[in-house]
Amino acid sequence: TYEMKGDRRGFCLIINNYDFRACTLGNREGTDIDKERLEVVFKWLGFEVLVEQDCNRHQILQVLRNLAARDHTPADCAVCCVLSHGRVEGICGVDGEIVTFRELIETLSPNECPSLCKKPKLFFIQACRGNNNQPAAFPQTCSEDEDMLFSDAAVPRDSIPEMADYLLAMSTVPHYVSYREKSRGTWFIQSLCHSLQLLVPRCHSEFNTDENEAVRDRLTVFTMARTV
Repeated sequence: TYEMKGDRRGFCLIINNYDFRACTLGNREGTDIDKERLEVVFKWLGFEVLVEQDCNRHQILQVLRNLAARDHTPADCAVCCVLSHGRVEGICGVDGEIVTFRELIETLSPNECPSLCKKPKLFFIQACRGNNNQPAAFPQTCSEDEDMLFSDAAVPRDSIPEMADYLLAMSTVPHYVSYREKSRGTWFIQSLCHSLQLLVPRCHSEFNTDENEAVRDRLTVFTMARTV
């Protein structure tokens, strides 16, 4: 887990792409509901929220570079929410051009943003990744005797992987669609915001009068995943 003890929580960047008239993709009705819901929840969690509307490929990368150029030393973490159309390999700008997922997350790597080194970098991606609908599936249990998978790659003991401390959460898996309702927004963002609000322990939401401590409790649970 990561401790949330900085002077401030950090920045939450929301990239909200609605207007795709510059290309052949349709406008994303309902995305403004997602944007507003994310703004409310992340402000409640103590973040400084930045919103960028209708970004093309170049603008998406530029606003992330601008975020990387900020001083995150007093912050606990950084969050980026992208609401857009997408493909298997990445997200679409409003010009229809693709920003790959690797391009997206590398903008906040330790090499590009040293003040976020060893701090959580959280990406929430609301975008389709294909045109297929997911069929129903039924759970199966795994044997406790199954071998674990390991990597033989060695990492120098005095370093950390460049792509460490990332959480990349996507609304769907490769080749499949992600669902959005015009009147309620997307299923993924609805569920994400609802889950984040539930992370506040009942004892703190009812009895703790120290708002800073309550926010730290929320964020400590919120950032339990270390890597992609």
